[in-house]
Amino acid sequence: MLVLFTQTRNLTNRGLPPDIPTFTTALIEHPDPYKPFFPFLTQSSNHEDPKALLTSAVVASIIAHALTASGKASSQTEEAIPKLNTYLSGLAGSSDSGLQDVAVQEYAAILRSHKSREIFWSQRKQTVEPLMEVLHAAAGTMKDTDSTLFNGNASIRTTATDIRLGGNVGLQLLYHVLLVFWQLSFDGSMIGQGLDE
Repeated sequence: MLVLFTQTRNLTNRGLPPDIPTFTTALIEHPDPYKPFFPFLTQSSNHEDPKALLTSAVVASIIAHALTASGKASSQTEEAIPKLNTYLSGLAGSSDSGLQDVAVQEYAAILRSHKSREIFWSQRKQTVEPLMEVLHAAAGTMKDTDSTLFNGNASIRTTATDIRLGGNVGLQLLYHVLLVFWQLSFDGSMIGQGLDE
């Protein structure tokens, strides 16, 4: 890791601006690029731990770059995806809509290849079920007395980001959850029957 930081600093010393994509490319070529990050995801059970949240964002960005740069997942990336999914599933299953939104945005970032979608689907008890709960809450089909869809008490808000659906699900969160399901639909033959269940 120190070698990668040194290489980046050398670019800056030669008058070149630090290049994050170049650093990320060098990082994913490392034999074990994710090893320094995963201890930060597992050392705290507090979903609001800023170190873990920032680490998950960095790991999701590195995985997304690795998937788009090479067109397929390396063995290190394939091993990293389930670990990140496990952490994100804890955020998606929390009652905090902000943490849920972090999870689904990072899911969307890494669901860029068939392999990452396959891994995501293989962990569906962890990954898909919390997202389905968000959809049920938004539709007002859970034990929710605040559903604006079914009780007719819709409120007028000043901005679109303030709009809340049933279960206090925000419009932005709902959009990101639907985006994840849309990405999964690229492998419809794999997930179709399972979603019906």
